[in-house]
Amino acid sequence: MRVSACLLVLLAVGAASCGGGGDSAGGDASKRAVPKQPPPALAARCGPDGRNLKAELVWFRARDGTLLDGAAIGDGDVAVVLAHEYPSNLCLWLPYAKTLADHGFRAFVFDFRGLGKSQSAKPYQDAGRYDWDVEAAADEVRRLGAKKVFLAGASAGGTAVLVAGASVSPTPAGIISFSGVTYFSDSLDALKTAPSLTAPLLLLVARYDRSVTVADYRKLESKVASDDKSLATYSGGWHGWELVYSAPYKGQVNQRVLDFLNEHSGDGE
Repeated sequence: MRVSACLLVLLAVGAASCGGGGDSAGGDASKRAVPKQPPPALAARCGPDGRNLKAELVWFRARDGTLLDGAAIGDGDVAVVLAHEYPSNLCLWLPYAKTLADHGFRAFVFDFRGLGKSQSAKPYQDAGRYDWDVEAAADEVRRLGAKKVFLAGASAGGTAVLVAGASVSPTPAGIISFSGVTYFSDSLDALKTAPSLTAPLLLLVARYDRSVTVADYRKLESKVASDDKSLATYSGGWHGWELVYSAPYKGQVNQRVLDFLNEHSGDGE
């Protein structure tokens, strides 16, 4: 998804309604009870990609109390939170989640607020706080048993993990951005949070991407505090999860990601 479209549709996020009411930010809103009935089955929501896929379906809450839905695929001690593009939902990450699970990782997919089965934020000004959703997803997958957590996202999801990476605690084992724009909104400004990013970082971008340029990522890389950071550039204009699903070099991208995950999955936080 291109950033011009992202910025336009972001204005409509608050109008989406997925049921229930949210708390204002602060306090223990994230600790409020969640529905006892799990979210709908992936096969019913996602079609063939969700069939015969073993997943643990969960409800969880962001820091402002917004109710989110997610699914854990795989049971490894090392988890990868996968933040989706905008507008979309967790379904598009399922094939890649299965790939990660097949390599021994626990993949955690979820719907951003106001999308999929997740609740819309209240008040409206928090509608775009996708970084809070990433934070909550990292907390939830730890609750499910993960000992170490990576953050990965495509397009707007890539921006969200770059922003959330500065506030997730414990510090993520690593952050991977597939064409995440450096600026999505005032609350999702990766250049602003870059000096607070200390986790290992992998940036992936195509040279002719119309939403984020190689120069954008070089600027971001220069601002990131981490000493362990790398920028991988590829040909063409493939964007977001197209890099792992559609690009003619998708095998190279996938291997680069697996190498990064394996390299930073050792002992210690």
